[in-house]
Amino acid sequence: MTVYRRLLRETAGDLAPHGDRVAAALHDRWPELIEEVEGIAAGAGQDPLELLAINARTELLAPGPAAECSVIGRVGDGGVELAQTWDWHPDLAPARVVVTTAAPGRPWFTTVTEAGILAKLGLNELGLACGLNFLTCSADGGLEGVPIHVLLRILLERCGSAADALGLLLGERVSASSCVTVAVSEPGGAALFAVELSPGGAAVVWPDADGCLVHTNHFLSPPARGEDTQPRMYPSTLLRRWHLQRRLRAGTGSKLALAEHFPAGEPVCRHADEGVTWAERYETLLAIAMDPGAPALEVAAGPPCCTPFRTVTLP
Repeated sequence: MTVYRRLLRETAGDLAPHGDRVAAALHDRWPELIEEVEGIAAGAGQDPLELLAINARTELLAPGPAAECSVIGRVGDGGVELAQTWDWHPDLAPARVVVTTAAPGRPWFTTVTEAGILAKLGLNELGLACGLNFLTCSADGGLEGVPIHVLLRILLERCGSAADALGLLLGERVSASSCVTVAVSEPGGAALFAVELSPGGAAVVWPDADGCLVHTNHFLSPPARGEDTQPRMYPSTLLRRWHLQRRLRAGTGSKLALAEHFPAGEPVCRHADEGVTWAERYETLLAIAMDPGAPALEVAAGPPCCTPFRTVTLP
């Protein structure tokens, strides 16, 4: 909480009023999620309203910088796989957690997230996996939509098919731009797609002719409202995507591709730069590789160039 209070001090101020707004947005549809956050807060000795606000930290930071995270997906006759880096402030490394939830009457899901945040990356019992890139556009701002981390929780907890996932992601309103990549293994085949979310609406991005889908931090379909601010602010997003596509076409495996240090300054595999201001520090806090059909999940708890991937035990 201390790190987020410092990161959000200028853009959000006091967090508790924002937590009230998040609770109001969840109350009618998903009140059990409010209770879950309140329980986590009680166990951790934290203010539940502040923790609810942290679950909307993407929205509270919007339209801030997002030169972070690279996602790789592949689909073919052999199934589907999804891998990515998660880049964020190095002081948040101790908050990394792997959580498996099996609510009565619902399939289990496992998410790699931050302590107190309802979900982020992960997969579920029904053969669905999801990844995340942050995007920014000039229309971002406010808390009027569903927070992206809440949306990821609903996706993992309640979606078990490609159609379910598309219906959810295309049907919800958001106030901060993000891209959710979904890999699904279901009876009869596999699917892979990315849904670019923004306040103006959602757009679907499909794999290329080789079955590969690479996403970094810029829109591949122009946002329906506003302007994509990433390429101008952080042109590395264009270079990262180009480089990863080239490496995949050359036959490089996803985990090896995510360990590469291109482009200079803001590479795919990123190490903390002590020469910048505290708020501008980024590092690859983990890398994840998922096979939703197996199911199987591997995590490297640090930059994948020097951190081994380890298998996570699933139910």
